[in-house]
Amino acid sequence: MEGQDRIARVSESFSRRYRLGDNKNYRYVYRRGKSFPSRNLVLIYLKGREQKFGFSVSSKVGNAVTRNRIRRCMREDVRKMRTELKCGKYIFIARPALKTVPHQELTRELRSLLARAKLVKGDM
Repeated sequence: MEGQDRIARVSESFSRRYRLGDNKNYRYVYRRGKSFPSRNLVLIYLKGREQKFGFSVSSKVGNAVTRNRIRRCMREDVRKMRTELKCGKYIFIARPALKTVPHQELTRELRSLLARAKLVKGDM
């Protein structure tokens, strides 16, 4: 019973193969990607063959605890939406005002930003 739970959780995880990786990849997407701003987030997207995601939260947003909480929330939302998104490289950048925003509002803003950028499958 316990082993089955662990297998189910592993398949839902945000594995390393979906991460953008090192600084070189971030710089490449920043330079070549298209930017989509919103009130609390900025999305930079670059077309590609596979899905890669990066999350950037600067020290202007808050202390380490706050930055990590925001990063975890964004990662969780993207993990749940991953199958609905088009292939490419995504960087989500948090703006300083995001530190006071609850998780539900962050989720709504992330979804609307992706829809506005026409990166959700089925939206044309």
